[in-house]
Amino acid sequence: FGRVKDTGAPLTGKHEFDRIDFAAKNPDGTPVIALDAHIRLAAPETNDGVQILRRGYSYTDGMDPVTGQLDAGLFFIAFQKDPRRQFVPIQTRLGHNDLLNEYIKHTGSGIFAVPPGLSGPGDWFGKALFA
Repeated sequence: FGRVKDTGAPLTGKHEFDRIDFAAKNPDGTPVIALDAHIRLAAPETNDGVQILRRGYSYTDGMDPVTGQLDAGLFFIAFQKDPRRQFVPIQTRLGHNDLLNEYIKHTGSGIFAVPPGLSGPGDWFGKALFA
């Protein structure tokens, strides 16, 4: 994953929001953050500067009556201007190379358009889309 499990810090830092050093090497010369680690594959530095505002939320929904296993997971929300230019290329890259793929199962997705907020008196939702 490229992060410390209990703190969320990158393997090259101490705190969750520390700058990630993708050039850092282990004593044997291998990258501290693996080339196929989620944190590296999703980073703007490895995606031509493309980034999204994102957040994951864990959930638990009891036990699955068929399997007897815990029904739990993570849902992910992301904001961007153009999903075709931002989310799709990043997700495609993760889908092909991410070490997390061994542990995840995609079950669904959706895209919702959210117009900009109001700028002042006389403005209305969606007005900027017609400018």
